[in-house]
Amino acid sequence: MLFSQAIPLSFSIFWRLAMVLPVMLIGLTLYVVIGLLLGFLIGLMIPALSFIVAFLIVASSTVIPVLLGTRFGLQAMDIRPSNRVRGLVLPAIVYGAVQGVGMTAIFGLMAAFSAALVSPELLNLNQTTEQALGYMETAWAIPAALALIAVFLSICSIRASLLVPIASASIGRDPDGLTYTPFRHFRASFGPLFALTVTSYVGAIILYSCIIILTIVSGMAQTLVADVQEFANMTKGTAPLRPIWSLVILWVVYALIGVWAFSLQCAGGVVGYLDLKTKAETKAPLMPTQPKPQQTPPPVAKSGPKLSSNELRALRKSRQATEA
Repeated sequence: MLFSQAIPLSFSIFWRLAMVLPVMLIGLTLYVVIGLLLGFLIGLMIPALSFIVAFLIVASSTVIPVLLGTRFGLQAMDIRPSNRVRGLVLPAIVYGAVQGVGMTAIFGLMAAFSAALVSPELLNLNQTTEQALGYMETAWAIPAALALIAVFLSICSIRASLLVPIASASIGRDPDGLTYTPFRHFRASFGPLFALTVTSYVGAIILYSCIIILTIVSGMAQTLVADVQEFANMTKGTAPLRPIWSLVILWVVYALIGVWAFSLQCAGGVVGYLDLKTKAETKAPLMPTQPKPQQTPPPVAKSGPKLSSNELRALRKSRQATEA
């Protein structure tokens, strides 16, 4: 169900992201450069903070495209955001830090596990350096492959767990209409979103591979190698500057494939958000409108019978006599 809704929506997000891709790339470049410069200046006073700031800036730059794409997807579904684009920076830093720390920890654990499997056997060998290197290539093959697969699936797991909270952060509102709460609905629709995230990355890798195969089969590989060498000469100043259209087109194709992969993930987050929104609206109790109780006017004091002038005069005389 989620796939059938996310795939058509991904194309709606794709063309919007493709339209703003140049501006987004320029903005992300300036964001990273300014952030790294700020981290360097902070590092002059507190060296330890330099690495932390650089890590947060780089990690958050990978989440900003997902926030923008999810925002576009929700707008395409007629859901208006309650925050501004500049308000996406803080959620990007938070979720980027979580992704970065999680992936670093997982990669470190996998590397340590692989080393623990291979190192004892390697130390017990009494061989030459060449034989030891040959053993390492053979012994490390399977653990390294398993570690790469584990890291890849962990990256997909972390991203899938955060897609619905990222959707809420992109518009500043939770599915039930309340103000955005960080990490609320963490791991919502995890199974379908995990499969969708894996599909997006694997699909992008397959498309990249198809382009490489087509390049080799069509005989353009040698032309591209020559163009890359010419570009390198341009950077060194030994060749005149000119646009190399083959490299430009290839870069644009590769960039659009990456944008589609992000768009599919964003579409999954939007569908998960809308599913929670529908459930929240269904579970909301319908309070019947009751008429307000009408206030009864205060009772009017009834006046007694009117007295004639003679009766009033007699009553006044009787009071004076009583007082005397």
